[in-house]
Amino acid sequence: MSPLYVHVALTLALVESLGLGVLLLRLRGVAGLRLLVLFLFGVAAWVLACELPTWFGPGAIPAGMALASLSPLTSAVYLHFVLVLCGTRRPPVLLAAIYALGGLTCLLALWLPPGSYQRWEGFEYFFLPTAMGWVVGWTWALLAIAGHAVLFWHWLVRRGPPRGQLVAMCLASGWGLMCMSAYGFASFGIELYPFPLLLLPLYPVILVYGILRYELMIVNAWARRGLAWALTVGLGSAALIALSTLPLPFGAPRSGWGLWAVAVATLLASGLLLDPFRRLATRLVYPGSHLGEGDVERWRAQLQPAESYDALAQAAASILSAQLRIGIEVTVNPDAAMADSGVPALRCRREGGRWQSTMRGWDAAPPGPRHVAQLFGTILAERAQQLEQALGLALREREQQQQERLAELGALAATVAHDIRNPLNIINMAATMAAPELRSEILAQTSRISQLAADLLDYARSWQVELRPLDLSDYVRALAAPYAAVAMGEGLDAPLPVHADPRRLQQVLLNLFDNARAAIAGIDGGRVVVEARRPDARTLELAICDNGSGVPPEIRDSLFQPFVSRRPDGTGLGLAIVARIMQAHGGDVGLQAREGWSTCFVLSFPVEPSS
Repeated sequence: MSPLYVHVALTLALVESLGLGVLLLRLRGVAGLRLLVLFLFGVAAWVLACELPTWFGPGAIPAGMALASLSPLTSAVYLHFVLVLCGTRRPPVLLAAIYALGGLTCLLALWLPPGSYQRWEGFEYFFLPTAMGWVVGWTWALLAIAGHAVLFWHWLVRRGPPRGQLVAMCLASGWGLMCMSAYGFASFGIELYPFPLLLLPLYPVILVYGILRYELMIVNAWARRGLAWALTVGLGSAALIALSTLPLPFGAPRSGWGLWAVAVATLLASGLLLDPFRRLATRLVYPGSHLGEGDVERWRAQLQPAESYDALAQAAASILSAQLRIGIEVTVNPDAAMADSGVPALRCRREGGRWQSTMRGWDAAPPGPRHVAQLFGTILAERAQQLEQALGLALREREQQQQERLAELGALAATVAHDIRNPLNIINMAATMAAPELRSEILAQTSRISQLAADLLDYARSWQVELRPLDLSDYVRALAAPYAAVAMGEGLDAPLPVHADPRRLQQVLLNLFDNARAAIAGIDGGRVVVEARRPDARTLELAICDNGSGVPPEIRDSLFQPFVSRRPDGTGLGLAIVARIMQAHGGDVGLQAREGWSTCFVLSFPVEPSS
């Protein structure tokens, strides 16, 4: 066979690698996309190394050698891309070692030529590696093996990208290795035409499509159109060749009119077959775009176990991605807006009193996958409506049970408080005759018992707050004034209008100030800071943070439940009362982790968007 075929194949591979690299530079939203572009440019550099002497003669040999020396760096970029795509932890020292290995090998190859161009099998310039060339090749292979080991590990543990994407990358690498094996023919003295190089133009296409088909819907649209047109052109070309060369009953067309008639008939037949070919290409590129009879019921059954909006979104994303064989982002939230992540997305949210699903990023998809996504969105909205009703019912049941428990606790607390106070008064009177040290201890303990009874009554009472407009900034400053250790932080230098019960809010803030002051007692440099911020238009957060002893891990999850305290002398009801007061305001209290602070209590107040 003529060397021309290999030169044409290498030129096509060069054009494809450069073209795909430039095209991918315009895309966004795919992890490591710039590294993939660099790898494609590295493939182009290798092809140039093989072809430059053929195009420009012996004067281009030094440039070809220099480009061939870059292959270890190309392999290092590939390994870096794999680590980014799989989300693998990448310590700087690891990346430095990868690029140091590739870079040092490149420098050695620039100093000691990695190969030579020789005549072989009709090729005037065919690259044959030297001893240094084998060092370059083994370094390239080592880095590539490391990349495929990472792919295999993530495929094995089912973490990171979809398993189909990992398999596609490995298949593309196997294809590229098969193509490059042609250079081993001459190295090992095998007198055989380097036919594997004829398949090299498909390598960059297979690699890019295998990676991006799970990330960008537009890539699948290109593949579908390209496949449909390739089938049409291929059939038309085959028909023309057959009509022109095969012995037909009426003879092969020879005249101009005959050839024109054959061409017109072939074009008409190709045009009629374009739509069936398009449907076939859709089935191949989007294998899940055609539904079976039981698919809808299967979706309903798979979505049914979800008990939260997040769990429903995860289940929906898994089902739809598996159906269409491409990564789909799904969000299920009554109020959240859809963020642009660069992948096809389905958003399910409540609009106008009912749940609806909307699609984004599906403009490039053909009707089949869009229809599947729309139908799935209807099923998802139906399940979200059911889940909202179930969650509302569960919340009402919990609130009713809590009210019943509090009513029982209130009755018990009233009885206990009444029965305790009379004996406490008698004990206090009797203690006046005791020694001063004993009298002081008795009074402290009876005071603690009395406070516990008061807190118990306060916690178990039926809560009602009298909301009034007030400036939270001024109110906090006034309450914190007697506390020398409490400082004002960010967000409190401007008015913060809220609706709150001043008496109950005072109870909340004084409780938190006292806790913070006790936490920093005896600590050098102990600080308490109050900060305010608005995370969204409908919420105002007030944070009371200290760098004191912190909250023991074993009580962090139950800190706002009754009889849980981080202070040895605490009743365990203060924070439980704080939580009830904030709930009565329509807000919340929580314990957050913030850098630089051991404890941060955050009060959340509902506010009007215009406030």
